[in-house]
Amino acid sequence: MKRLIYLLILVPSVLFSQNIGKISGNFQLEAQTYKKDSLIGAPEVKEKILSNGFLNLNYTLDNFNAGLRYEAYLNPILGYDPQYKGYGVSYRYASWSNEFLSATVGDFYEQFGSGMIFRAYEERALGIDNAVEGFRVKLRPADGLEITGLIGKQRIFWGKSDGIVRGGDFNLALNEFANLELPFDIKLGGSVVSRYQKDDDPFLRLPENVLAYSTRLGLSGSSFLFDAEFGYKYNDPNTTNNNSYNNGYGLSLNGSYFTRGFSFALSAHKLDNMDFRSDRSAAGNNLTLSYIPPINKQSPYKLPNMFPFATKLNGEAGVQAEINYVLPALSAFGGKYGTNININFSRIQSIDTTHTSQYKYNSDLFAIGNRLYYQDFTINVSKKFSSKFKGSLSYVNMIYDKDILENEGAPKYGKIKGNFLIMDGTYRIDDKNAIRFELQHLWAKQDSAAHIGDTRYGNWITALIEYSISPSFYFSVSDDYNYGNEFDDLKIHYYSASFTYVVGSNRIQLTYGKQNQGIICVGGVCRTVPASNGLYLSISSSF
Repeated sequence: MKRLIYLLILVPSVLFSQNIGKISGNFQLEAQTYKKDSLIGAPEVKEKILSNGFLNLNYTLDNFNAGLRYEAYLNPILGYDPQYKGYGVSYRYASWSNEFLSATVGDFYEQFGSGMIFRAYEERALGIDNAVEGFRVKLRPADGLEITGLIGKQRIFWGKSDGIVRGGDFNLALNEFANLELPFDIKLGGSVVSRYQKDDDPFLRLPENVLAYSTRLGLSGSSFLFDAEFGYKYNDPNTTNNNSYNNGYGLSLNGSYFTRGFSFALSAHKLDNMDFRSDRSAAGNNLTLSYIPPINKQSPYKLPNMFPFATKLNGEAGVQAEINYVLPALSAFGGKYGTNININFSRIQSIDTTHTSQYKYNSDLFAIGNRLYYQDFTINVSKKFSSKFKGSLSYVNMIYDKDILENEGAPKYGKIKGNFLIMDGTYRIDDKNAIRFELQHLWAKQDSAAHIGDTRYGNWITALIEYSISPSFYFSVSDDYNYGNEFDDLKIHYYSASFTYVVGSNRIQLTYGKQNQGIICVGGVCRTVPASNGLYLSISSSF
């Protein structure tokens, strides 16, 4: 520990004294106090204060880059996996690049295409860091062509996966590569990924090398975009698919048309047995190789996000359609400044399967199941009413199969049927001062009876008001009230107050209040957030 501190102090000092290269980085510390509150289910925390922190340091000199990240979880904030407990250098790399070649040794993040068969990334809000440690080479042998090759092992908390990951990818911008003059751009791509892991199962014969590949096509013009990707994974019996020997596949289609004041987007995908990991025994968010973004609308508001949808890689079929339309300014319905209308519909269902044995089943490419996992219909109208005031009104209708999405299919809750009405607005007092407000209401019904401890049951109302003094000060207070809970003791106010100070690249946030138990999702990947009652501090800076 002392040696690391000396290193962090000494190296930048020497480099700056010699005026060699450039040091950059960022720092963040999150800390939270905990007070036991049995009414909301907030547990007792022996340490009273838990914290997560990190420091990134990067050094650049001409074509050479190197860096490291020091992390400390003392102990991890509730909701993060306790296996993060500890501190040390978790990420280190060195790389060199020129116009033709880039080579990295150490830890790195990478994504092939949309991530269907390979995505190594970090999402600190979810406690995910599945960086690969090994070697990566990128080649650019011609204009419009990039080839990537890599080999390594993924991070799992403070250790590494048992599996070895090997992969290759190419991206080809055909117009640039072939010097084509077309009214639209064509992009082609392909990936192949292999995982090696020794078969040590005493009962099953497991494949030690599992291969996955994908192909993709992208078209873009002045008024349209289209992309398609197909992925295939050979049989990969593992924890998440109950040791199924089926091959897996994924098909993703996305298209959009846009013109002045109007756009339309349509997406669809079908997934079957596409949960791919660098260790066949991994579960949860650990050691994931595959990533497929959710096909439902991502809401910026708190109440709809109490029922988030996470992509079910081992089996779902979904469709999403979205329309954006702008009523022009000075028209009959557009008013002085115009009006924006957004309409979205999403629906995700099961896939149809017929089991032929304990570890095998049949499922055709276009076989859609009868069980509805998730559906939402959203309409949002936003408008600038004057030079000082703008606001929006949203309505959301949602169906959420909680048994499938949160209870691993066991019957307990049934389908939650919710209707949300949301208003927000911002009034700018002058060039520096502004007031923003949010009012959200949820009417919720579900098939089964309520359960003690399920604080998301019934109707909710949320109110927030924020006062800002640009560019540095933000003050807000909010209340989430579960007034519709069947149990009177659980009709709870979750009060919260927050202060944020921003100066340059530095940010300090201090929040005190109650947090109800729930789920937080980023990009369709989720983690559970336990109930808490206490003070939260976040300090971040970059340099």
